Amino acid sequence: MFIFQRFTPDSVRGILEKERNVYFIGIGGVSMSSLAEIAAGRGYKTAGSDRTMSPITDALQERGIRVFEGHDEKNCAGFTVFVYNAAIHEDNPEYAYAKKNGFALIRRADFLGYVVTFFNNSVGVAGTHGKSTSTAMLGAALEAAGLDPTVLNGAVMKDVNSPYRHGGKECLCFEACEYTDSFLSFFPKIALVLNVGYDHADYFKTVDDYIASFKKYISQSPCAVVNTDSYGGRKAVEGYIGKLIKCGLQAGSDVYPENLRTDGFPEFDAMYKGKKYAHIKLRVYGMHNVYNALCCIGACILLGISGKDAAKGIEGFEGVARRFELKGECNGAKIYDDYAHHPDEIKATLSIARECTKGRLYVAFQSHTYSRTKKFYSDFITAFGNCDEVIYCDIYPARETDTLGMSAQKLAADTKNGSYKGGFTDAAEYLKTVLRKGDAAVIMGAGNANAVIIKDLIT
Repeated sequence: MFIFQRFTPDSVRGILEKERNVYFIGIGGVSMSSLAEIAAGRGYKTAGSDRTMSPITDALQERGIRVFEGHDEKNCAGFTVFVYNAAIHEDNPEYAYAKKNGFALIRRADFLGYVVTFFNNSVGVAGTHGKSTSTAMLGAALEAAGLDPTVLNGAVMKDVNSPYRHGGKECLCFEACEYTDSFLSFFPKIALVLNVGYDHADYFKTVDDYIASFKKYISQSPCAVVNTDSYGGRKAVEGYIGKLIKCGLQAGSDVYPENLRTDGFPEFDAMYKGKKYAHIKLRVYGMHNVYNALCCIGACILLGISGKDAAKGIEGFEGVARRFELKGECNGAKIYDDYAHHPDEIKATLSIARECTKGRLYVAFQSHTYSRTKKFYSDFITAFGNCDEVIYCDIYPARETDTLGMSAQKLAADTKNGSYKGGFTDAAEYLKTVLRKGDAAVIMGAGNANAVIIKDLIT
Protein backbone atom coordinates (compact mmCIF):
# COMPACT_ATOMS: atom_id res chain seq x y z
CA MET A 1 0.00 0.00 0.00
CA PHE A 2 2.71 2.50 0.99
CA ILE A 3 5.04 2.21 -2.02
CA PHE A 4 6.62 5.39 -3.31
CA GLN A 5 9.86 6.68 -4.68
CA ARG A 6 11.95 8.56 -2.15
CA PHE A 7 13.87 11.66 -3.16
CA THR A 8 16.85 13.12 -1.31
CA PRO A 9 17.01 16.89 -0.74
CA ASP A 10 19.69 17.13 -3.43
CA SER A 11 17.60 15.24 -5.98
CA VAL A 12 14.56 17.45 -5.29
CA ARG A 13 16.75 20.51 -5.72
CA GLY A 14 18.06 19.21 -9.04
CA ILE A 15 14.57 18.53 -10.38
CA LEU A 16 13.14 21.90 -9.36
CA GLU A 17 16.08 23.97 -10.52
CA LYS A 18 15.73 22.35 -13.94
CA GLU A 19 11.94 22.33 -14.28
CA ARG A 20 11.11 25.54 -12.33
CA ASN A 21 7.50 24.49 -11.68
CA VAL A 22 5.58 22.56 -9.04
CA TYR A 23 1.94 21.47 -8.70
CA PHE A 24 0.58 20.52 -5.25
CA ILE A 25 -2.09 17.80 -5.23
CA GLY A 26 -4.10 18.59 -2.11
CA ILE A 27 -2.82 22.14 -1.76
CA GLY A 28 -5.51 23.09 0.76
CA GLY A 29 -4.00 21.09 3.60
CA VAL A 30 -2.34 23.20 6.26
CA SER A 31 1.08 21.64 5.68
CA MET A 32 0.87 21.59 1.87
CA SER A 33 -0.23 25.21 1.64
CA SER A 34 2.89 26.35 3.50
CA LEU A 35 5.14 24.50 1.08
CA ALA A 36 3.28 26.01 -1.86
CA GLU A 37 3.97 29.50 -0.50
CA ILE A 38 7.65 28.64 -0.13
CA ALA A 39 7.82 27.27 -3.67
CA ALA A 40 6.23 30.43 -5.06
CA GLY A 41 8.63 32.51 -3.00
CA ARG A 42 11.57 30.67 -4.61
CA GLY A 43 10.31 31.75 -8.02
CA TYR A 44 8.84 28.42 -9.14
CA LYS A 45 5.64 28.43 -11.16
CA THR A 46 3.22 27.16 -8.51
CA ALA A 47 -0.36 25.91 -8.51
CA GLY A 48 -2.44 23.12 -7.02
CA SER A 49 -5.86 21.70 -6.33
CA ASP A 50 -8.09 20.44 -3.56
CA ARG A 51 -11.49 18.81 -3.25
CA THR A 52 -13.12 21.98 -1.94
CA MET A 53 -12.14 25.59 -1.51
CA SER A 54 -11.46 26.94 1.97
CA PRO A 55 -10.02 29.98 3.76
CA ILE A 56 -6.58 28.43 3.22
CA THR A 57 -7.03 28.14 -0.55
CA ASP A 58 -8.53 31.63 -0.65
CA ALA A 59 -5.41 32.97 1.06
CA LEU A 60 -3.17 31.18 -1.45
CA GLN A 61 -5.04 32.73 -4.36
CA GLU A 62 -4.71 36.17 -2.77
CA ARG A 63 -0.95 35.57 -2.81
CA GLY A 64 -1.02 34.79 -6.52
CA ILE A 65 -1.03 30.99 -6.38
CA ARG A 66 -3.66 29.42 -8.64
CA VAL A 67 -5.90 26.86 -6.95
CA PHE A 68 -8.31 24.54 -8.77
CA GLU A 69 -11.41 23.19 -7.08
CA GLY A 70 -11.52 19.44 -7.63
CA HIS A 71 -8.92 17.10 -9.06
CA ASP A 72 -8.74 16.86 -12.87
CA GLU A 73 -5.86 16.15 -15.23
CA LYS A 74 -6.87 19.26 -17.21
CA ASN A 75 -5.59 21.32 -14.30
CA CYS A 76 -2.09 19.97 -14.77
CA ALA A 77 -1.23 21.45 -18.14
CA GLY A 78 2.17 23.11 -18.11
CA PHE A 79 3.41 21.31 -14.99
CA THR A 80 6.07 18.61 -14.83
CA VAL A 81 6.71 18.35 -11.07
CA PHE A 82 3.99 17.16 -8.67
CA VAL A 83 3.97 17.08 -4.87
CA TYR A 84 1.45 14.87 -3.02
CA ASN A 85 0.76 13.76 0.53
CA ALA A 86 -0.29 10.51 2.19
CA ALA A 87 -4.00 11.22 1.62
CA ILE A 88 -3.57 11.05 -2.17
CA HIS A 89 -4.15 7.66 -3.81
CA GLU A 90 -2.85 6.42 -7.14
CA ASP A 91 -6.34 6.69 -8.64
CA ASN A 92 -6.32 10.45 -8.14
CA PRO A 93 -6.60 11.81 -11.72
CA GLU A 94 -3.76 14.31 -11.26
CA TYR A 95 -1.48 11.71 -9.70
CA ALA A 96 -2.37 9.30 -12.52
CA TYR A 97 -1.66 12.02 -15.11
CA ALA A 98 1.80 12.68 -13.71
CA LYS A 99 2.62 8.98 -13.50
CA LYS A 100 1.34 8.30 -17.03
CA ASN A 101 3.53 11.05 -18.46
CA GLY A 102 6.65 10.15 -16.50
CA PHE A 103 6.69 13.41 -14.53
CA ALA A 104 8.32 13.71 -11.11
CA LEU A 105 6.01 12.66 -8.26
CA ILE A 106 7.52 13.91 -5.00
CA ARG A 107 6.16 13.14 -1.55
CA ARG A 108 5.38 16.13 0.63
CA ALA A 109 7.93 14.83 3.14
CA ASP A 110 10.71 14.79 0.55
CA PHE A 111 9.85 18.30 -0.59
CA LEU A 112 9.97 19.46 3.03
CA GLY A 113 13.34 17.73 3.42
CA TYR A 114 14.58 19.95 0.58
CA VAL A 115 13.14 23.06 2.28
CA VAL A 116 14.98 22.22 5.53
CA THR A 117 18.30 22.65 3.69
CA PHE A 118 17.59 26.36 3.14
CA PHE A 119 18.27 27.15 6.81
CA ASN A 120 21.39 27.21 8.99
CA ASN A 121 19.45 26.09 12.06
CA SER A 122 16.41 23.82 11.97
CA VAL A 123 14.30 22.21 14.67
CA GLY A 124 12.01 19.32 13.72
CA VAL A 125 9.24 18.94 16.33
CA ALA A 126 8.17 15.29 16.50
CA GLY A 127 6.11 13.15 18.86
CA THR A 128 2.92 11.13 19.09
CA HIS A 129 1.09 14.11 20.59
CA GLY A 130 1.54 17.86 20.84
CA LYS A 131 3.49 18.60 17.65
CA SER A 132 1.42 21.51 16.38
CA THR A 133 1.12 23.20 19.77
CA SER A 134 4.83 22.84 20.50
CA THR A 135 5.93 23.96 17.04
CA ALA A 136 3.99 27.19 17.54
CA MET A 137 5.18 27.56 21.14
CA LEU A 138 8.81 27.18 20.12
CA GLY A 139 8.26 29.56 17.21
CA ALA A 140 6.99 32.16 19.71
CA ALA A 141 10.13 31.73 21.82
CA LEU A 142 12.42 32.07 18.79
CA GLU A 143 10.55 35.17 17.68
CA ALA A 144 10.86 36.72 21.15
CA ALA A 145 14.60 36.09 20.95
CA GLY A 146 14.80 38.08 17.70
CA LEU A 147 15.65 35.10 15.50
CA ASP A 148 12.84 35.84 13.00
CA PRO A 149 12.02 32.13 12.57
CA THR A 150 10.28 30.57 9.62
CA VAL A 151 7.61 28.27 11.08
CA LEU A 152 5.83 25.45 9.26
CA ASN A 153 3.01 23.99 11.29
CA GLY A 154 0.23 21.44 10.99
CA ALA A 155 -2.30 23.82 12.54
CA VAL A 156 -3.25 27.45 12.13
CA MET A 157 -1.22 29.66 14.48
CA LYS A 158 -3.35 32.35 16.04
CA ASP A 159 -0.77 35.13 15.94
CA VAL A 160 -0.40 34.96 12.14
CA ASN A 161 -3.76 33.28 11.31
CA SER A 162 -1.88 30.79 9.18
CA PRO A 163 0.04 27.51 9.50
CA TYR A 164 3.03 29.34 7.98
CA ARG A 165 5.14 32.12 9.42
CA HIS A 166 7.38 33.63 6.78
CA GLY A 167 10.61 34.53 8.56
CA GLY A 168 14.28 34.85 7.77
CA LYS A 169 16.73 32.30 6.41
CA GLU A 170 18.59 31.62 9.65
CA CYS A 171 16.16 29.49 11.62
CA LEU A 172 13.38 27.02 10.74
CA CYS A 173 10.96 25.46 13.22
CA PHE A 174 8.67 22.82 11.72
CA GLU A 175 6.32 20.00 12.57
CA ALA A 176 7.88 16.62 11.84
CA CYS A 177 5.24 13.91 11.34
CA GLU A 178 6.16 10.25 11.72
CA TYR A 179 3.40 8.81 9.50
CA THR A 180 4.87 6.57 6.74
CA ASP A 181 8.31 7.44 8.19
CA SER A 182 7.95 10.93 6.72
CA PHE A 183 10.26 12.56 9.26
CA LEU A 184 13.16 10.39 8.10
CA SER A 185 13.42 12.73 5.10
CA PHE A 186 14.05 15.89 7.15
CA PHE A 187 17.51 15.78 8.84
CA PRO A 188 17.04 18.79 11.16
CA LYS A 189 19.93 20.18 13.19
CA ILE A 190 17.84 19.56 16.33
CA ALA A 191 15.47 16.58 16.59
CA LEU A 192 12.89 17.48 19.23
CA VAL A 193 10.74 14.57 20.45
CA LEU A 194 7.85 15.41 22.77
CA ASN A 195 6.78 11.82 23.54
CA VAL A 196 6.72 8.41 21.89
CA GLY A 197 3.59 6.32 22.40
CA TYR A 198 1.93 4.46 19.52
CA ASP A 199 -0.19 5.56 16.59
CA HIS A 200 -0.76 5.01 12.84
CA ALA A 201 -1.32 1.29 13.21
CA ASP A 202 -2.11 1.05 9.50
CA TYR A 203 1.60 1.66 8.83
CA PHE A 204 3.50 0.77 12.02
CA LYS A 205 2.44 -2.77 12.78
CA THR A 206 3.91 -2.90 16.31
CA VAL A 207 4.96 -0.51 19.07
CA ASP A 208 8.56 -1.60 18.51
CA ASP A 209 8.33 -0.60 14.83
CA TYR A 210 7.02 2.79 15.91
CA ILE A 211 9.79 3.38 18.46
CA ALA A 212 12.44 2.23 15.97
CA SER A 213 11.30 4.93 13.54
CA PHE A 214 11.74 7.62 16.19
CA LYS A 215 15.13 6.17 17.09
CA LYS A 216 16.27 6.53 13.48
CA TYR A 217 14.84 10.05 13.27
CA ILE A 218 16.84 11.13 16.32
CA SER A 219 20.01 9.39 15.08
CA GLN A 220 20.03 11.48 11.90
CA SER A 221 20.48 14.78 13.80
CA PRO A 222 23.56 16.08 15.63
CA CYS A 223 21.45 17.39 18.53
CA ALA A 224 18.31 16.09 20.19
CA VAL A 225 15.80 17.19 22.83
CA VAL A 226 13.68 14.32 24.14
CA ASN A 227 11.05 13.81 26.82
CA THR A 228 12.59 10.82 28.56
CA ASP A 229 9.68 10.45 30.99
CA SER A 230 8.07 8.82 27.97
CA TYR A 231 9.01 5.13 27.84
CA GLY A 232 9.25 5.25 24.07
CA GLY A 233 11.38 8.38 24.28
CA ARG A 234 13.85 6.67 26.62
CA LYS A 235 14.08 3.68 24.29
CA ALA A 236 14.50 5.91 21.23
CA VAL A 237 17.59 7.69 22.62
CA GLU A 238 19.41 4.54 23.67
CA GLY A 239 22.82 4.59 22.00
CA TYR A 240 22.44 8.15 20.70
CA ILE A 241 25.88 9.76 20.32
CA GLY A 242 24.91 13.36 19.56
CA LYS A 243 24.33 16.22 21.99
CA LEU A 244 21.27 15.28 24.02
CA ILE A 245 19.04 17.26 26.38
CA LYS A 246 16.67 15.08 28.37
CA CYS A 247 13.44 16.68 29.58
CA GLY A 248 10.98 15.51 32.20
CA LEU A 249 10.03 15.29 35.85
CA GLN A 250 12.00 12.18 36.67
CA ALA A 251 15.51 11.98 38.12
CA GLY A 252 18.23 12.38 35.52
CA SER A 253 16.41 14.97 33.43
CA ASP A 254 18.51 17.90 32.22
CA VAL A 255 15.52 20.25 31.93
CA TYR A 256 12.87 19.87 34.63
CA PRO A 257 10.40 21.99 36.65
CA GLU A 258 10.61 23.05 40.27
CA ASN A 259 7.84 24.71 42.31
CA LEU A 260 5.31 23.35 39.83
CA ARG A 261 1.66 24.43 40.15
CA THR A 262 -0.97 22.99 37.83
CA ASP A 263 -4.20 24.48 39.16
CA GLY A 264 -5.33 26.78 36.37
CA PHE A 265 -2.54 27.75 33.98
CA PRO A 266 0.61 25.80 34.94
CA GLU A 267 3.47 27.73 36.52
CA PHE A 268 6.99 26.57 37.38
CA ASP A 269 10.68 27.35 37.55
CA ALA A 270 12.41 25.79 34.54
CA MET A 271 15.69 24.27 35.69
CA TYR A 272 18.65 23.27 33.53
CA LYS A 273 21.19 20.98 35.15
CA GLY A 274 20.47 22.31 38.62
CA LYS A 275 20.33 26.02 37.74
CA LYS A 276 17.25 28.15 37.20
CA TYR A 277 16.86 28.98 33.52
CA ALA A 278 13.55 30.87 33.64
CA HIS A 279 10.26 31.22 35.48
CA ILE A 280 7.37 30.14 33.27
CA LYS A 281 3.65 30.79 33.59
CA LEU A 282 1.83 29.19 30.70
CA ARG A 283 -1.32 30.50 29.04
CA VAL A 284 -2.39 27.02 27.93
CA TYR A 285 -3.83 24.37 30.23
CA GLY A 286 -2.67 20.90 31.12
CA MET A 287 0.26 18.88 32.34
CA HIS A 288 0.96 17.83 28.77
CA ASN A 289 1.74 21.46 28.00
CA VAL A 290 4.25 21.53 30.85
CA TYR A 291 6.11 18.75 29.02
CA ASN A 292 5.74 20.62 25.74
CA ALA A 293 7.23 23.75 27.32
CA LEU A 294 10.14 21.81 28.84
CA CYS A 295 11.05 20.41 25.43
CA CYS A 296 10.79 23.85 23.82
CA ILE A 297 13.11 25.17 26.53
CA GLY A 298 15.59 22.40 25.73
CA ALA A 299 15.67 23.54 22.10
CA CYS A 300 16.09 27.18 23.21
CA ILE A 301 19.09 26.19 25.31
CA LEU A 302 20.74 24.45 22.35
CA LEU A 303 20.12 27.53 20.21
CA GLY A 304 21.71 29.82 22.79
CA ILE A 305 18.52 31.68 23.70
CA SER A 306 18.40 33.36 27.09
CA GLY A 307 15.88 32.28 29.70
CA LYS A 308 14.39 35.76 29.68
CA ASP A 309 13.65 35.66 25.94
CA ALA A 310 12.41 32.07 26.02
CA ALA A 311 10.03 32.88 28.88
CA LYS A 312 8.72 35.96 27.10
CA GLY A 313 7.79 33.95 24.02
CA ILE A 314 6.40 30.91 25.84
CA GLU A 315 4.36 32.98 28.28
CA GLY A 316 2.81 34.96 25.43
CA PHE A 317 1.76 31.82 23.58
CA GLU A 318 -2.02 31.20 23.68
CA GLY A 319 -2.30 27.98 21.70
CA VAL A 320 -3.19 27.04 18.14
CA ALA A 321 -6.46 26.49 16.35
CA ARG A 322 -8.57 23.46 17.30
CA ARG A 323 -6.72 22.75 20.55
CA PHE A 324 -9.41 23.27 23.20
CA GLU A 325 -10.32 26.43 21.33
CA LEU A 326 -13.32 28.36 22.60
CA LYS A 327 -15.55 29.09 19.60
CA GLY A 328 -18.64 30.64 21.20
CA GLU A 329 -21.73 29.77 23.21
CA CYS A 330 -25.04 27.95 22.81
CA ASN A 331 -27.80 28.51 25.40
CA GLY A 332 -25.12 29.96 27.71
CA ALA A 333 -22.94 26.83 27.39
CA LYS A 334 -19.39 27.17 26.11
CA ILE A 335 -18.54 25.44 22.83
CA TYR A 336 -14.98 24.23 22.27
CA ASP A 337 -13.24 22.84 19.20
CA ASP A 338 -10.54 20.23 19.75
CA TYR A 339 -8.43 18.13 17.40
CA ALA A 340 -7.92 15.16 19.76
CA HIS A 341 -8.25 11.88 17.88
CA HIS A 342 -6.14 9.48 19.96
CA PRO A 343 -7.34 8.10 23.32
CA ASP A 344 -4.47 9.74 25.23
CA GLU A 345 -5.28 13.10 23.67
CA ILE A 346 -8.96 12.69 24.48
CA LYS A 347 -8.21 12.07 28.15
CA ALA A 348 -5.88 15.07 28.33
CA THR A 349 -8.44 17.40 26.75
CA LEU A 350 -11.31 16.18 28.90
CA SER A 351 -9.23 16.62 32.05
CA ILE A 352 -8.84 20.29 31.13
CA ALA A 353 -12.48 20.64 30.08
CA ARG A 354 -13.76 19.16 33.32
CA GLU A 355 -11.58 21.54 35.34
CA CYS A 356 -12.96 24.51 33.38
CA THR A 357 -16.64 23.49 33.47
CA LYS A 358 -19.01 24.09 36.39
CA GLY A 359 -21.96 22.30 34.84
CA ARG A 360 -22.32 19.24 32.63
CA LEU A 361 -19.76 18.31 29.99
CA TYR A 362 -20.80 16.93 26.59
CA VAL A 363 -18.61 15.69 23.76
CA ALA A 364 -19.39 15.16 20.09
CA PHE A 365 -16.59 12.93 18.84
CA GLN A 366 -15.67 11.81 15.33
CA SER A 367 -13.11 9.01 15.26
CA HIS A 368 -10.43 9.35 12.59
CA THR A 369 -9.87 6.32 10.31
CA TYR A 370 -11.18 2.80 10.71
CA SER A 371 -7.73 1.35 11.41
CA ARG A 372 -7.09 3.65 14.37
CA THR A 373 -10.58 2.98 15.72
CA LYS A 374 -9.99 -0.77 15.51
CA LYS A 375 -6.50 -0.71 17.00
CA PHE A 376 -7.44 1.43 19.99
CA TYR A 377 -11.06 0.35 20.31
CA SER A 378 -10.95 -0.65 23.99
CA ASP A 379 -9.19 2.62 24.81
CA PHE A 380 -11.71 4.74 22.90
CA ILE A 381 -14.74 3.29 24.68
CA THR A 382 -13.18 4.04 28.09
CA ALA A 383 -11.57 7.43 27.26
CA PHE A 384 -14.72 9.50 27.82
CA GLY A 385 -15.30 8.79 31.51
CA ASN A 386 -14.68 12.44 32.37
CA CYS A 387 -17.73 13.70 30.44
CA ASP A 388 -21.45 13.30 31.03
CA GLU A 389 -22.19 12.07 27.51
CA VAL A 390 -20.22 11.40 24.33
CA ILE A 391 -22.16 11.61 21.07
CA TYR A 392 -20.38 9.58 18.41
CA CYS A 393 -20.38 10.89 14.85
CA ASP A 394 -19.76 8.80 11.75
CA ILE A 395 -16.09 7.81 11.44
CA TYR A 396 -13.93 9.99 9.21
CA PRO A 397 -12.42 7.58 6.65
CA ALA A 398 -9.56 9.77 5.35
CA ARG A 399 -7.54 7.44 3.10
CA GLU A 400 -9.42 4.25 4.07
CA THR A 401 -12.53 2.21 3.32
CA ASP A 402 -14.43 0.29 5.97
CA THR A 403 -13.25 -3.32 5.96
CA LEU A 404 -12.93 -3.68 9.74
CA GLY A 405 -16.53 -3.50 10.95
CA MET A 406 -16.04 -0.23 12.80
CA SER A 407 -18.83 2.33 13.16
CA ALA A 408 -20.05 5.17 15.35
CA GLN A 409 -23.05 3.06 16.29
CA LYS A 410 -20.80 0.27 17.57
CA LEU A 411 -18.71 2.73 19.61
CA ALA A 412 -21.87 4.22 21.12
CA ALA A 413 -23.28 0.84 22.06
CA ASP A 414 -20.07 -0.19 23.81
CA THR A 415 -19.47 3.09 25.67
CA LYS A 416 -21.22 3.45 29.03
CA ASN A 417 -22.10 7.11 28.47
CA GLY A 418 -22.16 6.93 24.67
CA SER A 419 -24.88 7.68 22.14
CA TYR A 420 -25.41 8.00 18.40
CA LYS A 421 -27.84 10.61 17.07
CA GLY A 422 -27.37 10.30 13.30
CA GLY A 423 -25.70 12.92 11.12
CA PHE A 424 -23.78 16.02 12.17
CA THR A 425 -26.90 18.20 12.11
CA ASP A 426 -28.73 15.68 14.27
CA ALA A 427 -25.91 15.79 16.83
CA ALA A 428 -26.05 19.59 16.86
CA GLU A 429 -29.84 19.62 17.28
CA TYR A 430 -29.59 17.23 20.20
CA LEU A 431 -26.97 19.39 21.91
CA LYS A 432 -29.20 22.44 21.50
CA THR A 433 -31.93 20.66 23.47
CA VAL A 434 -29.72 19.68 26.44
CA LEU A 435 -27.15 22.46 26.81
CA ARG A 436 -27.76 25.20 29.36
CA LYS A 437 -25.79 27.91 31.12
CA GLY A 438 -22.71 26.58 32.91
CA ASP A 439 -22.40 23.51 30.66
CA ALA A 440 -19.78 22.93 27.98
CA ALA A 441 -19.57 20.93 24.78
CA VAL A 442 -16.33 19.86 23.12
CA ILE A 443 -16.59 19.06 19.42
CA MET A 444 -13.70 16.69 19.04
CA GLY A 445 -11.79 14.85 16.31
CA ALA A 446 -9.52 15.34 13.32
CA GLY A 447 -12.22 14.97 10.69
CA ASN A 448 -14.94 17.26 9.33
CA ALA A 449 -17.69 17.07 11.97
CA ASN A 450 -16.50 20.18 13.80
CA ALA A 451 -17.20 22.57 10.93
CA VAL A 452 -20.87 21.58 10.67
CA ILE A 453 -21.72 21.05 14.34
CA ILE A 454 -20.03 24.19 15.67
CA LYS A 455 -21.61 26.34 12.98
CA ASP A 456 -25.04 24.94 13.83
CA LEU A 457 -24.53 25.49 17.57
CA ILE A 458 -23.26 29.05 17.65
CA THR A 459 -25.31 30.64 14.85
